[in-house]
Amino acid sequence: MSSVVVFEDESWGNFLPLSLTRHVSQQLLGTSTILGHLSGLLEGEVVLAGRELVAEVAREETGLDFNGPFEKDVFLINARTNPLADLGRMVSGRTDFALVDASGSVVVAALARDRYEKAVTRDGTVSQRKLVSLCKGLDVLVSRESLLFRYPWEMIALNDRAIVRGSEARRTKRKAAGPSGRGEIMASPEAEIEERVSFDTRGGLVIVEAGARVESFSRISGPCFIGRGSVIRSALVRGGTTIGEGCRIGGEVEHSILYPFTNKAHLGFLGHSAVGSWVNVGAGSVASDLKNTYGTIKLVRGGSRVDSGMVKLGAMVGDMAKIASGTMIHCGKSVGVSSHCSGLVDRDVPDFTSFGEGGSTGAQFTLRLDSVIETQSRMMRRRGAELSEARRRLIERLYARAKGP
Repeated sequence: MSSVVVFEDESWGNFLPLSLTRHVSQQLLGTSTILGHLSGLLEGEVVLAGRELVAEVAREETGLDFNGPFEKDVFLINARTNPLADLGRMVSGRTDFALVDASGSVVVAALARDRYEKAVTRDGTVSQRKLVSLCKGLDVLVSRESLLFRYPWEMIALNDRAIVRGSEARRTKRKAAGPSGRGEIMASPEAEIEERVSFDTRGGLVIVEAGARVESFSRISGPCFIGRGSVIRSALVRGGTTIGEGCRIGGEVEHSILYPFTNKAHLGFLGHSAVGSWVNVGAGSVASDLKNTYGTIKLVRGGSRVDSGMVKLGAMVGDMAKIASGTMIHCGKSVGVSSHCSGLVDRDVPDFTSFGEGGSTGAQFTLRLDSVIETQSRMMRRRGAELSEARRRLIERLYARAKGP
């Protein structure tokens, strides 16, 4: 029996700020995480591999071993794998093989443990250069398709399709015909849908999980996923949107991914964005997703300017960030982990930073560690939760790295 190893490679940093606090396979897509989507393809005991920095929290959240132990043989699958790709067809029945995508990166490989360990770097990630070299001599399949996500906005772009794919495992739940006669509403019997709620299923189905509440005068367009225990407060939720567990949503949200326990409870707009867990978005805040020129959105990744190829792309917001009322975030900007923003956000905001009025000319300073931890603890207590020791230690380690020597 092989160990099934879902591994991070050196490209994990392309997914910042969302990847800073979690294993790349824990990125949210459609109705589940990448790991959740891949679980149907994985036979055997799954082990995560990657940055030791996030190991403790990843173990706590997934219940899986991290960086071992491994069996003699390992079946590797990249944490950036696009679960919408038909991997099963490509690798079915093969042994001693590797699957490489159009970028030249290894997607899947079956290796002896000692060969795999030669590709592991000091921080726990796998070097693609070494892994490709170690796969020489195997049956190497080369795909003309791009099977790996390279950047988080690629996940945003495919989120509508991922919702539809994820619904296939839920079709035994209660169904009701959509108002247009096409599509469907898949609402748990334990969800509460008040009167005068409009569902538009012309673009795809709407999934409402147990414990969720959709308040009167909300309009929900499919495809859309509303997670367990979330509350939709008379909101306009457009197609392609994933709302994770325990969120509070008001105003307008379009084609976005909101991670669990995030608040956007008031009027304002969030478009084509990815927002991490335990984020608070204040009343009247806007994350713009369209330039005045209608041109493609360009972002900075790894010190280089990258063209997303997307005409609509909003913000990427790290876990535990706090966005004050009336904040305006320009297209394609990132807000770092635990940062506080107000006014005009016209550039990327580093982790643990207070970014004030006046945009790039405004006040900016590093938050105190004790303030970061206390703020997050207060937010969680408001939801009846406590900051775990594993999460607290992760914050402390990330803060030390961000502040530098």
